[in-house]
Amino acid sequence: MPVVTTVIEVAPAPEAYRQRYRADVQGLRAVAVGLVVLDHAKVRFLAGGFVGVDVFFVISGFLITGLLLADTAERRHLSFSSFYARRALRILPAATAVIIVTDVASVLIMNFVNARSVLTDSIWAAFFAANVRFAREGTNYFSTGPVSPLQHLWSLAVEEQFYVVWPAILAITIFGIHALPRHRKRQLHAPSALPRRRIAIVLLGVFAVSLYLSIRQTANNPAAAYFSTPDRAWELAAGALLATIQPALSKLPTGIRAACTWLGIAGIAVAAVTYGSSTSFPGDAALLPVLGACAVLAGGIGAPRFGANRLLAVGPMQFVGNISYSLYLWHWPLLVLAADYFGFTLNVWQNLVVAAAAVVVSTISYLYLENPIRHWRSARARPARALLLWPVALSSVLVCALALQPSDPFGVGTITTVPGGAQTAVRSAVDAGLANDPIPTKLSPDIADAANDFKSIGACSAYGHRTSRLCEMGDPHGKHLIVVFGNSHSSMWIPAMRIIATQAHWRFIPVVKEACGYADYVAAVTTQCSEWYQWALQQIQALHPEVVLVGNYVHGAWAAALPTITRAMKLIVPRVVLMTDAPTIARVPADCLLQTGATQGTCLWHQSHHSLNALPVLEAIGSEEHVQVVNAAPWFCYRMLCPSVIDAIIPYADTEHITEAYSDFLAPDLGRALHLT
Repeated sequence: MPVVTTVIEVAPAPEAYRQRYRADVQGLRAVAVGLVVLDHAKVRFLAGGFVGVDVFFVISGFLITGLLLADTAERRHLSFSSFYARRALRILPAATAVIIVTDVASVLIMNFVNARSVLTDSIWAAFFAANVRFAREGTNYFSTGPVSPLQHLWSLAVEEQFYVVWPAILAITIFGIHALPRHRKRQLHAPSALPRRRIAIVLLGVFAVSLYLSIRQTANNPAAAYFSTPDRAWELAAGALLATIQPALSKLPTGIRAACTWLGIAGIAVAAVTYGSSTSFPGDAALLPVLGACAVLAGGIGAPRFGANRLLAVGPMQFVGNISYSLYLWHWPLLVLAADYFGFTLNVWQNLVVAAAAVVVSTISYLYLENPIRHWRSARARPARALLLWPVALSSVLVCALALQPSDPFGVGTITTVPGGAQTAVRSAVDAGLANDPIPTKLSPDIADAANDFKSIGACSAYGHRTSRLCEMGDPHGKHLIVVFGNSHSSMWIPAMRIIATQAHWRFIPVVKEACGYADYVAAVTTQCSEWYQWALQQIQALHPEVVLVGNYVHGAWAAALPTITRAMKLIVPRVVLMTDAPTIARVPADCLLQTGATQGTCLWHQSHHSLNALPVLEAIGSEEHVQVVNAAPWFCYRMLCPSVIDAIIPYADTEHITEAYSDFLAPDLGRALHLT
């Protein structure tokens, strides 16, 4: 039986709901995209330019909800097909073109590992799930390391996920459950006006719940909160609420409305100038740019004479506002791919040149792709035609991503024990680097998987939680117990410890929580990290281990917190061993090894000053607290040179965490250092 959309009749639209062009909104779009582009170009005084995305969310919620309300009142029903047809015409052509062009350029410019990753990103982006992809990968928006040229599409995914549910919620709020599609046609009569108060109450609920989730998640897992739709929905709901109460806002005195516009611009500017990578975001910090955008939109109703709307309406602002969607889509891939093409990090002026090129590309995209399809008359008149753009866009990206898959130039090697141990292997690797020897044709782990070559212990880790399961490893019948404690710089030794414990007939339990600094563990302020630390101490005390191995890392305030942690461990464990960190290196080995013309010499790195300076600090703590210190540096570097390949093994997954393959390789050396037998 065919599905027939429910028709729900209401009175004709009052004047307050009719959509009118507002030049100030277009100007505010220009402000938003300008902040984002300049931030991505690394303009120093606009390190908080990422708040432009939050401004976009508010604008989107305001415009889309205003359109939904106007259409519902004017058409006398809420047409889901018309809504999603308009979304298809508006967003799909330019977004699909950017994804496909980026895929092709990535395969041509990037090494095959990064290119493969981008192709995977493109599939997620085509399904409007890029935010889920980057949240799952633990992507840090503020990272200075390699980034995806499609990473910015997370915000488009958040918007579209919001608009999957918002029209249905709005329809139910206005008309009740009968607003949903039924298998037969129904006629219902609604009140003479849209229930603005009821809609506002629902939006206030969405706003409050989402803001609460955002604040809580930002405190516990900021990387996940940044990309999360539930944690961002309040920003779109804020704009939607403004659209709902427009008639009331239009009655405010002109002077108050004008003042709101200037206060709003000031709030956005303050956030852009004072925020940065250290800002805990989004959370409550996002309130400033969001409320600032709300103030500009609310104050601009009726175009008050002395408001900021006059500045926003000038020609250049209108031009940038017109191309803002295309500019947002194109600028980031161009910046990322340009840096990869030239092989070095671009400075501010070089980035601005690329950004200017993005303006040109975006203008062409707007004039000859985005606009013609958006105003395609036959598709607007017959929504079914526009709806076909969804499967066409998705299938185009899928075919492109599958057809462009690059091949692996390396084989997979095996791990063998080297006579003389890791130090002998490292010396040989450094000598090979100084001799500029070619890279081995077979590597372990597979170079395509090196970045992900770490042992996941699932629920046995407290990552993202305040507690975890205590999982026994090693020899289950062992009479002795060793515990590994710490964060990711401790958990990377788990593969080696499994081997050591099994061979020495010890039981082994990891008590780890990644993504926390040691200063976070002992902080006076209650956080997820500090709560877990107290729980961990209680668990270790109850386990009665003979040895606890504490991993370390060279960044942050680790040295200040480590004595406190060491003393706490000494009170409950007979023997405490402090493990130095793996020396940090300048570049991810896999990226370097895949460069054209790469040799073992071009991927030989100087040991960082951080790791060189960390050893005497750790030794001083060990001497003062009377605990053993194991120096891991000779297992990675020789004469302050650190190779990217050691005995055909890639030692690092990134610039500071070691691969599972190399952790396994180091088991004999670490075992001898721990004296468990």
